[in-house]
Amino acid sequence: MQRKLSQWATDDPTKRLVDLYSLLCNEVWLRVAVHETLRNAGSETAGIDNVTKSNLLGDLDGYIARLRESLKAKTFEPQPVRRVYIPKPNSEKKRPLGIPTLLDRIVQEALRMILEPIWEADFSVYSYGFRPNRSTYDASIYLGKRLIGSSGATYQWVIEGDRASYFDTIPHRRLMKAVKKRGADKEIRELLWKFLRAGVMYRGEVQEPITGTPQGGVVSPLLANIYLHELDRYMESNYLNLSAEARKRRRLKGKSNYLYTRYADDCAPRRREGVHMT
Repeated sequence: MQRKLSQWATDDPTKRLVDLYSLLCNEVWLRVAVHETLRNAGSETAGIDNVTKSNLLGDLDGYIARLRESLKAKTFEPQPVRRVYIPKPNSEKKRPLGIPTLLDRIVQEALRMILEPIWEADFSVYSYGFRPNRSTYDASIYLGKRLIGSSGATYQWVIEGDRASYFDTIPHRRLMKAVKKRGADKEIRELLWKFLRAGVMYRGEVQEPITGTPQGGVVSPLLANIYLHELDRYMESNYLNLSAEARKRRRLKGKSNYLYTRYADDCAPRRREGVHMT
């Protein structure tokens, strides 16, 4: 089914897909999501409901049946994420880590399985973060080959950008508008909205966020890429997909040409000041 979703999205880049929620309620689909979730080492770490992998396996069929029924009845409600703070590497600072409940992780995995094939048909070739079969190594190779290749291009500036607290500051309504461009299924969007608004529990108190994606959530990296997809499209249309003649005209006007890569909220444009012929 994921192949079909990808093919439909690829065949029509403007198509808004419908009837996606029925997949979420499919028992086989949910069992695959359970399997993928329990493969993760973090599945033994409980959220605020104290349910772990061991608890789930003790009554697997029962948990799946009850989860499926709540999704079908649209009564499923995500729980607040349990927040802890862990040390940052090579720093005295700590960064927040969110631990959703195991059932919430399963539903988010089922959502990711639906949304990822659709959006992968759209995502830019310059985007490398949190995507299937892509890594920081691939991004480095892409830039390295072009920076030291035989094209004769000379790049004078390297600009590295990192959005501060990006995952905590994504505006919810703008994010949902971005999701809507490809997902016409209202039920899917309503469930995503519930996850965005579920809140964070820290020291027994629940904070209700008005921005940000679910801390530690399986679907959060995908949502982050969906939101920054517009940045990639802007870079492509204005700087990256120019013809040789268009790049030449920019140089004659004293303007720069660029390389560009993005890994989640980290981006690295390379500005080319001129051309050196060898």
